[in-house]
Amino acid sequence: MKTIFKLLIMILIVTLGYRYITTTYPDFMQETKSILQKAKSDGESLVESVETTIDSYKEDTATPEKIKVDTVKKVTTLPSEYDADWVVSHDQYTNFTLKLEDEQAGYATGKGRKLLGITIGETTAEQVKSKWGTPLTSMQLGITNYRFADEDAKEQLIYKRDGYYIWYFIDLHNDSKVRAVKYVAVSLENTKKQYYVTPSDAWRNGEEKLMVLLMNQSRVAAGLQPLIYDKGLTEETRAHSQEMADKHYFSHTGFNGSQPQDRMKAAGYTNERLYAENLAYGQVSTIFAHEGLMNSLGHRENILRKEATHVGVGIAYDTENKPYYTINFYTPMTN
Repeated sequence: MKTIFKLLIMILIVTLGYRYITTTYPDFMQETKSILQKAKSDGESLVESVETTIDSYKEDTATPEKIKVDTVKKVTTLPSEYDADWVVSHDQYTNFTLKLEDEQAGYATGKGRKLLGITIGETTAEQVKSKWGTPLTSMQLGITNYRFADEDAKEQLIYKRDGYYIWYFIDLHNDSKVRAVKYVAVSLENTKKQYYVTPSDAWRNGEEKLMVLLMNQSRVAAGLQPLIYDKGLTEETRAHSQEMADKHYFSHTGFNGSQPQDRMKAAGYTNERLYAENLAYGQVSTIFAHEGLMNSLGHRENILRKEATHVGVGIAYDTENKPYYTINFYTPMTN
C-alpha cells in the first residue's frame, strides 16, 4: 500500500512539474529536444570520425600490395633513407631504377616506361591530376605535419593511394611531362623518426655517388655521353658545402670571395677548358636534389653540357642534418 502511495505522489510531482515548466517556459521542451538531437548527431559524428581514424590507421600500418616495376641488370647497391639499401639497376643508364629488396619503395625514370597509371616522358601534369585528382599539400611524419612549399607544387605531384605515397616528378622544361616517379609504402614512410637522415660516412658517400648516376641517366636520355666521376674533387666540393653549412649562406661565391674556378684550381685542376658548378641545399635526399636541379634552367644546362666530361660531388650537413651539395664540372684541355 505504501509503495502504491509513493508511486502516485511521484506521478503527481512529475505531472505538476511538467505543467509548470511548459506553462512558464514554453520553449523549454523544444530546446531540450534540440539539445538531445544535437548530442545524438555529435555522437554519431564522433563515432564516424573514430571509425575513419581506425580505418586510416589500418591502411597506414598494413603492408600494401607490391608495385611491380620492370628492371634490368643490378649494377650496385646504395644506402636509402629507409634503413635498407637501394638496389640500383640500369642498362647503360636506360631503364634506370632504384628499388628496395622487399619492393616497398622505389624510383624509376626513362621515357616510355609505364607504371602507376602514367607513361614517363609522355603523361603531363594535367593528365596526372585529371586521373588522380588533387595532389597532397602536406604529409604527416610522426606528430609533425610537413607542408609542401608552394613552389614545389608544379614540380612534384604527391598522392597517397593504395597504401603508398607516390611522387610524380614533373619536367617543367619538357611540356610539364612526368620525368620520374618515386613511391614508398605509407607504413614504411611512417617508420622514419625525423625528416632528415642522420648522416654517416656511408650515407654521404652513397648520396654523392647517386647524384652522379642520376646526372648520367639524364645525360644519356638526352643523347650525351655520361660524365666521368672524379673523386679527386670530393675534398674540395665537400669543403665548400661545409663552409656554406657552417656559415649559413648559399652561394657560388665563397666566404673569402673565391669563385668555383678558383677553388678547383686550388685543388690542382689548373688547366681545364671548362669549369662549372651546381649547388643545392635542403632537399630530403639526392633524388629530390637532382629533380630540383633539372627544373632549374641554369643547373640543367650544366648537367646537359655536351662538352662537359668530368664531375665531382661533395655533400656536407648542418647541425639539423640539412644537406648542402656542391657539384663541379670540368673538361681537361686535352679532351
